Amino acid sequence: MMKQILQTLQPSQIAQLESYANLLLRWNAIHSLSGAKDSQSIQKNIQDSLYPLSLKELNLHTKTSLLDVGSGNGFPSVPLGIVLGIPTILCEPNAKKAAFLQNVKANLNLKNFTIQRKKIESLELETKPNLITSRATFNIKFFLEKCGKHIAQETTILLYKGSNFENEIPKGLKYTHFQKGLLHYLVILGENLKC
Repeated sequence: MMKQILQTLQPSQIAQLESYANLLLRWNAIHSLSGAKDSQSIQKNIQDSLYPLSLKELNLHTKTSLLDVGSGNGFPSVPLGIVLGIPTILCEPNAKKAAFLQNVKANLNLKNFTIQRKKIESLELETKPNLITSRATFNIKFFLEKCGKHIAQETTILLYKGSNFENEIPKGLKYTHFQKGLLHYLVILGENLKC
C-alpha cells in the first residue's frame, strides 16, 4: 500500500521528503525535537504520516486546505503538505519547534506552507480548512473544543493517536477508525459535529 503512494510521487516531492528527513535529523541532534533520532525512524514517521492517502474512503486528494494543530517536528503535516500540494497551515506555539518549521519551509521552498507560532485558540483564519490534522496533541474532547471555530460542515478531522484513544472518545461521537501497526487514525467529519 505504501509503495503505491510512493510510486505516485513526483521526483521533486521525493527530493523534498528526503531533504525534510535530513533537516530533522540535523536539528534533532542539536535541539532534540522528536523521538525519531535516526533516519530509519524518521522514514517510518513519514510513511505513517502519508498512510491515510492510501485510504480511498477518505478522499484526501480532493482536499483544498490543511490545518495542522500542534505541528511540532512536522508530522504529519510536512509530508502531507508536500504530497497534497495544498495551502498548509502549521500551528505550533513552541518557539524552537516553530523555528524548525520555518527552516523547513525556507530550505524546501514550500510556498504553500504558512507557519503560525501560536496556540490554536488564538489562531484566526479567513476560511475554514477542509482538512484538519493533529498527531498526539490533546485529548479528543479538548481538541474538538479548541478547534471548534475552525471546523466547517465539509471539514475532515484526521487524528493520529496511540492505542488508548478509545478512552478519550466523547460519548456519542461518530467517527471512523483505521489502524496501521501501533498507530490509530481517527477520522471525524465536521458534519457530524454541527447541530
